[in-house]
Amino acid sequence: MTAPTPGSLSGTAWQRIESAVRQAVPAEKASALLDEIHAALADDGVAPGWVDLATEKALLEQEVELAASVDPLTGLRNRSRFFDDLRREFAAARRYDHPLSLLTLDVDGLANVNAAQGYDAGDRLLLVVSELLLSRLRVSDIAARIGDDDFSVILPHTPLDGARILADRIRDALGDWIHAGVATLTPDVTSPAELLQRADRNLVDSR
Repeated sequence: MTAPTPGSLSGTAWQRIESAVRQAVPAEKASALLDEIHAALADDGVAPGWVDLATEKALLEQEVELAASVDPLTGLRNRSRFFDDLRREFAAARRYDHPLSLLTLDVDGLANVNAAQGYDAGDRLLLVVSELLLSRLRVSDIAARIGDDDFSVILPHTPLDGARILADRIRDALGDWIHAGVATLTPDVTSPAELLQRADRNLVDSR
């Protein structure tokens, strides 16, 4: 920015402001924001407060974190975020001795839908599954898309019977399109990965 520094602000101070803005704000927004700051300083004749800049940076960081944890098609958690959540819920269930169950779902025939009707049709099928999940789950349940045609739901404070009831409701709604497997945390389950493996084995057995 070539405009003179406003008010009592030194050139070095303005350079620090400009550098911070360009690091915190996307390039297409940085120039406009700097112009606004410059105009405000010219009016006030004082150095700026950093609250607005800090807030903007924090919001941008939240947006980046959210984008990195969400499946772009369904809006559910992605595989990476799912495993982070599963490790957290597994540790909490062990520590506080409360039930924890896991539901896995496989959308059967997705490849055939993609081949016969196109990927848009396959995407619509995946969206139907995700919307159905969201309509059946509690606020505390955590749904994720963990593969092309694979979904999983973490069910805190849920015994095995509760997980089976949910699986049955989903199968009733989607029929032959879906296969479901469930597992629950027992003393002999040693890790979150083992809990997922057990749910996957039950999914295979349900075919």
